[in-house]
Amino acid sequence: MYLKNHSLTLSEQKQSYIHGEKLDVIAVYADLRNFAQWSLTSSAGEITRVIEVVYDRVIQLAFFYKHTFHKFLGDGFVLIWEVKDHGSFAEALHWALAASFEIHKRYWYIAKRLQFPSPLGFGIGLSCGEVVRIDPQTFIPEMNEPDFVGYPMNCGSRLQKLAGPYGTVIDSVAAKVADQNPERVLRQNNHILRLEMMKPHNKAIAIASKLTGLQEDDIFGFRYVVWPFVRDALWKADGRA
Repeated sequence: MYLKNHSLTLSEQKQSYIHGEKLDVIAVYADLRNFAQWSLTSSAGEITRVIEVVYDRVIQLAFFYKHTFHKFLGDGFVLIWEVKDHGSFAEALHWALAASFEIHKRYWYIAKRLQFPSPLGFGIGLSCGEVVRIDPQTFIPEMNEPDFVGYPMNCGSRLQKLAGPYGTVIDSVAAKVADQNPERVLRQNNHILRLEMMKPHNKAIAIASKLTGLQEDDIFGFRYVVWPFVRDALWKADGRA
């Protein structure tokens, strides 16, 4: 919350409390690769235009890809699908992966239309599991914004670091769900939209082993997800080239 020149509203509620609820989620972290370095030599107008693209993508996804929650994180964002809203991990993962590749596709088109060099593309990390949704109720309404805590949130943000531009990385739980439900999650029967999982090479596993807080199952069990139909169109599509 930006407090400069901003007045807070005080409600009549006399006591603050925080409610917590355990629930299963799919978390997607998206971050623009090379943004910090790119911004050093870019104008304020160019940086603002790229951030506007980030905001536009999240607004579009909210309408078409059914996520429950989003939060902007500077040059990136996190999206969350609560599994209970979709009936199963497979169904929620279907929407999360579809949204991930929509992010890549739209940025690829937009970057081509920009009149200046732009960041290389989004890297995306996706994780599944049980978290705690925190719902604060304080006497300052502006602070009453839900949040999510737990290992899947940490895992998704770490895995995102393994994804190159236009790359998508999923955790070991998501990989197992995809293996068990290939028709729904990986769109196996659709020649154009079909997705594939790829095992990481040893160098990627070595990098994963150095990421603080990543569990062993995810160090060795994470997977790249690629869209073969556009493999040549999306530069570094599997995040490893």
